[in-house]
Amino acid sequence: MRLKTHTLRKAVGAIARLSRPAGRAVVLFLAVLVGTALALQPTEIDRLLAQADAIKSSDYQEFGRVLDRLQTVENLSHSQTSYLDYLQAWRLGYAGEYDVAIPKYQEVIKTSDDLTLQFRATASMVNTLVIARRYHEAFTYLDLLVERLPQVSDRAARAQAFHMAAYLNNQVGQYELAEDFSERLIAESPDGRGECMGRQLQIESFYKQKKLDPDGEDVRLALEACNRVKEVVFGNFARTFVARELIDRQKYQAAADLLNAVYDDVQETRYPHLIAQVDVVLAQAQWNLHNLAQARTYALRAIERRITGQATEPTVAAYYLLYKIAQQQDDVRGALSYHEKFAEADRQNFDDVSARSLAYQMARHQSIANKLQIDALNKQNQVLQLQQDLGAKAAETSRLYIAMLVAGLLLVFLWAFYTKRRQMHFRTLSQRDGLTQIANRPHFLDLAGRALEECRRTRVESAAILLDLDHFKIINDRYGHAAGDHVLRKVAAVCQSYLQQPNQFFGRIGGEEFAILLIGCDEDRAVGLAELLRNAVRATNTDDAFGHCPVSASFGVTSTTKAGYELHHLLACADAALYKAKLEGRDRVARFDASLTARRTQNDPLPGGMRRI
Repeated sequence: MRLKTHTLRKAVGAIARLSRPAGRAVVLFLAVLVGTALALQPTEIDRLLAQADAIKSSDYQEFGRVLDRLQTVENLSHSQTSYLDYLQAWRLGYAGEYDVAIPKYQEVIKTSDDLTLQFRATASMVNTLVIARRYHEAFTYLDLLVERLPQVSDRAARAQAFHMAAYLNNQVGQYELAEDFSERLIAESPDGRGECMGRQLQIESFYKQKKLDPDGEDVRLALEACNRVKEVVFGNFARTFVARELIDRQKYQAAADLLNAVYDDVQETRYPHLIAQVDVVLAQAQWNLHNLAQARTYALRAIERRITGQATEPTVAAYYLLYKIAQQQDDVRGALSYHEKFAEADRQNFDDVSARSLAYQMARHQSIANKLQIDALNKQNQVLQLQQDLGAKAAETSRLYIAMLVAGLLLVFLWAFYTKRRQMHFRTLSQRDGLTQIANRPHFLDLAGRALEECRRTRVESAAILLDLDHFKIINDRYGHAAGDHVLRKVAAVCQSYLQQPNQFFGRIGGEEFAILLIGCDEDRAVGLAELLRNAVRATNTDDAFGHCPVSASFGVTSTTKAGYELHHLLACADAALYKAKLEGRDRVARFDASLTARRTQNDPLPGGMRRI
């Protein structure tokens, strides 16, 4: 513990007033002691700062104790104060106090004289900006980091920049770039910690590309690297992706065992993002093991651990599990409540993913624009030099050429911009149904066909739903075609409100017939969605323009497990199931089975090989 200077001086002064020789001896001893303590204080402070920095993610509780001790120390030097402010900002970001952490990082970057510390503060701030969902700022600062890398020789700081570059590229789906930065992070690792972080990011990238082997060498190397440096946070993030892969492979007990073994260690990290990830993966494993009580407990914990105001992937998954559990337990009120929360969280998360991708594209375009601007400035300098060399006549000629070039480039740009806008406009018109503004038949078949080909390659199960409005001819005859068009628009809007995810394709393929393709969805989940849509269509309010028009629809459902990955056959099987729903009284959902095929082909054919009653 550091001794305060004025306290020591006061003690020495009191002893100096003693008249005995022993008092003088004590004074001499304390003088030597004070001099030694004061000489060692800066070194001890630097040691404590370095210790806190080294253990901040591997031993968060000890890191907090060291930081609290340092905050009581007086008379820190400017560099020590900046270093301590950086660690305090890191602590605030780790605890989820992003609005406080980010300005503190900016203050360190602005006031510190240490270029390496400025670089590290920028890298840490990028991480906090991403978690705080301020993506445009995050990508802007990341570009600055990458540009300054050649000027930084400190390996720990360079490793930190590579870590953020790999992490951010993983978040926007740039997996090849992420893997490249992860490899550079592993190579730059001065103490083994960078290897742990780099291999954890590789595990995440492999999982998202569906090429992770839970028992493979990559997983073993990642866990061994993190265990060596006692990096509990990064090691357990890797385990969550391994557990998710095990669940995808239907090895539910293995996934639960993997995370249960480290559950207490995860809780001790006090890192909300990691804890929520582990809880929701355990909830998914227990759900698949039919342990509803445990699944509900873990899902509720994941929601409790969420950061207020943010709808992350764990939050979406937790609400969906709670909805399924309530549905399984016939808790209609609870199921409806959780489904509403799930829908809102899923919408917010989708908006967040879109914002992240948009920020990435904007940052890339801004980077390109900056480079073009620099090139333009360089060329302008060359022109100015030529003007000086050639004199007034040559300068006027050069300016004329430049003006002509700018005008020509401007005309080319305007022409290209106008042409591109017209192309996009006509492309949109050709792909959208003019009445309902959803995908028309050709566009739907094109999108669905390409998606199914990818599903065939990766062996991902998918499902198809066909829905047809009941007694639609009666609506047209009784209320007029304008009312029929109004009903079609209403039904399309209601269905589209439930089909907001990028793996859900929705289109109008006939007069009153609509098709839905659900990528990565089995038949049971498709039937559940069809029931939701059926109820929503039945509850559609059409009183606003044409009086009361009762609306209902019949649904046919099948999956690639039964019908295969050929689009027209998949839709034909769904159409056979739809025919069965019509025969059984309409306003219902029917599944396809093989016995329907022969009977169905005897009816009048529809365009594209499908049939209608």
